[in-house]
Parts: sequence; C-alpha cells; structure tokens
Amino acid sequence: MDGDFGTWVPKVHPLARDAEAEDPFELSGQVSEGDPEVMLECLLQEFLWMGYGAEALWRLFDHPNYPLLTGLRERFGDAAIKNRIDDLVARCGIPTFRESIVESAEDVDEEEASGPMLVQIDCGVMERG
Repeated sequence: MDGDFGTWVPKVHPLARDAEAEDPFELSGQVSEGDPEVMLECLLQEFLWMGYGAEALWRLFDHPNYPLLTGLRERFGDAAIKNRIDDLVARCGIPTFRESIVESAEDVDEEEASGPMLVQIDCGVMERG
C-alpha cells in the first residue's frame, strides 16, 4: 500500500470531532469486492459460534436488519442456503455454554476480592445426532 488514499476521508474518532449539521450519524454500507461464497461461510460460522441453531440461522436471512444476508439468499437461493446451514451445523455442531457462579465467601480470599477476578468459561460443542 503506497499511502495514497485518494478521496478517502481520514478516520477520526467520533469523540474527537465536532458534530456537523449535515452529518446524519447513520451507519451506511458500501459494496466491496470479495467472494460471496467465502462471505456466506464466514457469516454462517460467526452466527453459529454465537450459539444460533440451524432454524435461527435460517430466520436471519429474512430479517430486515440483515440486508447482506437477504442479498446472499437472493444470490444463492433458499435450497443452497439451507444446505450450507445444515452442512455447517453437521460439521461443527452448535456451541453450548455452561456457567457456574460460586457466591461463598470462603471461596474468595481478600486479595482476590480487591482486584480483578478471573472468570473461567467452559465451552463445549453439542454433538448433532
């Protein structure tokens, strides 16, 4: 990269700049180059890793807040999307999380109580039957 960004506006943190009347403070997207197959796979994996099951993943492709997923559905078709979801769930399973909260004062000494506490997360993958 040669550092010439042409007409790109330099990034400035929102708290470091003044509000301007013509700034709508709205998020907007731009079309960019890329492989739609890879994008679909990455998005499906991301939502799967957040704990979405096959049915919940499928419903996202109809949700108005996810126009990118709607576009991918139009590009690949319903059957292809459903097959990709089923294949991914079969290969990876659906992550599940368990939490244990210990509230006994005996389990926490004074030094630990005054500083940051370590919270261990046990992640497991549910097998698909």
